[in-house]
Amino acid sequence: MSLQRFRIFAAIVESGSLTAAAEALGHSKAVVSFNLKQLEAELGVALLTRSTRRLQLTEAGRRFYQDCLH
Repeated sequence: MSLQRFRIFAAIVESGSLTAAAEALGHSKAVVSFNLKQLEAELGVALLTRSTRRLQLTEAGRRFYQDCLH
């Protein structure tokens, strides 16, 4: 797990989208998406549910985000 993945995850949560997070961080959407998938694989849980309109935190995602803030 890397600090960069924590930052990317936090940016996704705070901005509400992969695209907005990518723009805020100066990365491509593909880089943000890849890092999110890698983080979820490392943790063994889904952090977000994805739909065509929005992202939503799972319960595990909420707990992980709170841990990232502290």
